[in-house]
Amino acid sequence: MDSASSLRTPTAGALDFLPTRRVEWGLGSIGRLGDLLDSYSVSRVLLMTTRSLSEQGSLLRTVEDNCGGRCAGRVEHLPAHVPSDAVERAAATARELGADALVSFGGGSVIDATKAVAARLADDDGRQLPHFAVPTTLSGAEFADHYGVTEFHDGAATKRTHTREDVTPVAVVLDGALTAATPGPLWAGSGAKALDHAVEGLICNPPRPVLDDLAQLGIRELAGVLRQSMDPGEPTIRQACQLAAWYCYFAPASLTLGLSHRIGHVLGGTYGVPHSLTSGITLPAVVRAMTQTSPQRLKLVARALDTGGPLDLPAMATDEPAEAAVRLSSLVTSVGLPTRMREIGIDRNELPAIALRVQQLYPEAIARLGTDSTESLRRLLEEAW
Repeated sequence: MDSASSLRTPTAGALDFLPTRRVEWGLGSIGRLGDLLDSYSVSRVLLMTTRSLSEQGSLLRTVEDNCGGRCAGRVEHLPAHVPSDAVERAAATARELGADALVSFGGGSVIDATKAVAARLADDDGRQLPHFAVPTTLSGAEFADHYGVTEFHDGAATKRTHTREDVTPVAVVLDGALTAATPGPLWAGSGAKALDHAVEGLICNPPRPVLDDLAQLGIRELAGVLRQSMDPGEPTIRQACQLAAWYCYFAPASLTLGLSHRIGHVLGGTYGVPHSLTSGITLPAVVRAMTQTSPQRLKLVARALDTGGPLDLPAMATDEPAEAAVRLSSLVTSVGLPTRMREIGIDRNELPAIALRVQQLYPEAIARLGTDSTESLRRLLEEAW
């Protein structure tokens, strides 16, 4: 046997990385935000956040205080799913204030909205404002170069994905103490999204060194502590979740994501379903549908989910690919997330329209279901309903 044939990973390949220059993590790491801003000679920050964090007050003041007197203003009412009109208003505010940097504080929608604003300013004004992200959920948006914007045409809403490196956050601060206002259900839902990154990163991509190991580590650690982290008063456990979510999504530019994310985009952009709810519904169904087409990769997922106690399940006697969907469903149920589309108000009569929209927008994701992909998609959506 050729000695190379026994190696665990391919002997050739390539990985792409995004221009995030620094990640600070740890309780109290927000104290280093000022140094990060100094490294880019920032003097006027536009701080972008949510209504709920604005009303809570103290956490937002902590971020603002650590901008070190550089905060020129705030945009405090960014809606979910990043509607295009909100992006235009925020970009106008940045112009009026003469902002030379953007700081996002919040979950994935706020971080994505900040990317969209940075893109608008770069395209319209020729000004490339650096983006510094302080996330409060596990969505992973802070590490990615893509973002979704909901556009409206003839009364219909469509969420479109945009990808560009120049709006990727240049620095990220992962401080578990700043997640104290994130309620348990939202936190758990974003944890399901983090698992979605890792699982689809494994089943929709060829084997890659480093990334595969990190994805499995992220799944294992997140599945082990997600339920405990539902309590906002456990910053140390939440900090561990933030690191696990980073492992799950360590190199987004090298990942192709799949049908769970794509169905989630349709549910979010067209039906207004919060992203914190989509992955718990779509991921187990997609994994179950791909048991035959990606068995070896799903064995890795099944092994990583073999956490025993935290899921109130016995240790697995098998690493068969079908166990991955069973374990994911158990985890979603254990943190109280909805597991069916009917639980979030989607009428069964909408399933054909959802299928058609997914087919129109994401044919490459559907193709992974196998030869009769159209019928497989129909069955998948029925199961998820």
